[in-house]
Amino acid sequence: MQEKTTYPNPNRAPKKFTAKSLHGRTRLMVVSYKDTHRFLNFCINVFGWDMIETPEAASGIPAGDPHPGMLVATGPAQYDYEGVTPGHMNLFVHWAPGELEKIGPFMEIDMDHPIEESIKKITDHGGKLILDKTKSALAKPLDDSKQSWQPHAVIEDPSGNYLYLWKCPSSRTWDELETEYDI
Repeated sequence: MQEKTTYPNPNRAPKKFTAKSLHGRTRLMVVSYKDTHRFLNFCINVFGWDMIETPEAASGIPAGDPHPGMLVATGPAQYDYEGVTPGHMNLFVHWAPGELEKIGPFMEIDMDHPIEESIKKITDHGGKLILDKTKSALAKPLDDSKQSWQPHAVIEDPSGNYLYLWKCPSSRTWDELETEYDI
């Protein structure tokens, strides 16, 4: 089957997505920083953003580390920092020990399939799995058994953009208000 690369009507409405699937949906943007104090000072005083240090289960960084992982609310958010209004996206922020990393989306992938299937589809279409920690502090070997807020894989698309893939925990339900599927 020939791959579809163009669409006949650029003024059409968005396609109808599969019901009850968040596969491929952007959850957060991933940003890195070098100097914690300067980063916080800039974001809070220039944009008025709100930030919390993420728990170790979310970032893999122990509490009290001088380079914490942070969740950043860029607009109205729920208690868990999930956005509550369309039109804004929150951030997952982490320290970069080397060069600042490429900004990229934190995306959900299909929770009903092994992560290896998603990675194979990515590499079949010209993407690369990033395992080198010097390219991304979030890079790590694939492990489908762990459920956390941390990205399960860092990939590079054919254009060189980084995508941080997350397989949501099996405890997630589709009746959560944030999805607005059932409202």
